[in-house]
Amino acid sequence: MIHRAAQGRIADTAKGDSDNLAARPRCGPASRSPPHVPLAPEAAESRLIRVLRDLERLRAENRRLRQSLEAASNRASTAQRIARHDGLTGLPNRLFLIERLQRAVAVAGQRRHRLALLFIDLDGFKAVNDGFGHGIADRLLTTVASRIAACVRADDIACRYGGDEFVALLTNLGDASIAIGVSRKIREHIAERYTIAGHEIRITASIGLAVYPDHGDCWGKLLSHADAAMYRDKTAQRVHPHAGDPHR
Repeated sequence: MIHRAAQGRIADTAKGDSDNLAARPRCGPASRSPPHVPLAPEAAESRLIRVLRDLERLRAENRRLRQSLEAASNRASTAQRIARHDGLTGLPNRLFLIERLQRAVAVAGQRRHRLALLFIDLDGFKAVNDGFGHGIADRLLTTVASRIAACVRADDIACRYGGDEFVALLTNLGDASIAIGVSRKIREHIAERYTIAGHEIRITASIGLAVYPDHGDCWGKLLSHADAAMYRDKTAQRVHPHAGDPHR
């Protein structure tokens, strides 16, 4: 009896294990997820509409960002131009001249080229300003600036240095005589008659010349030499009018 009871318990245990094995999930292909069920047409269309709306929103944000960057770049360019150009005449100002002159001297030294500075001061401008007022004087300065700019080559620079003073930077010169010819042309153009608001005005100019490397090997020395030469020319014209020589 005991032996039969033991056999019965063993049989029950084996049956229980068999049932447990049958209840466990099987590994392999039989355990994979059920196949994907496609969305209904209405749901798919709704999802597509949401995606397209998100895409359009991103495109709009991208356009706004590009416009903002372009506006910032334009403002920076405008600020730089204002900082380096004269507000009245539109010519480059002293800051622009010094920056360009520094680079021009470095290039001329490397390539063994010559360059020249013409320092131009208007004679008789104070009398125009006092006699006709600031409005007429400003228009005169603007016209003078245009005449000076028309006398230099495309690669050269005419700038308003300050007040009634102008400077022309002539680069890549083969001979100093080119600068002397430009200075005479400027002098003649400035001396031509001006008609402003019904007034006929005449002024002249004193011009000083400095040539690199003859009169200096750095921008500061060149400016100082041209300025001093301009004052010598002004003095000479007082003694001998119309006999100015910028190469003194």
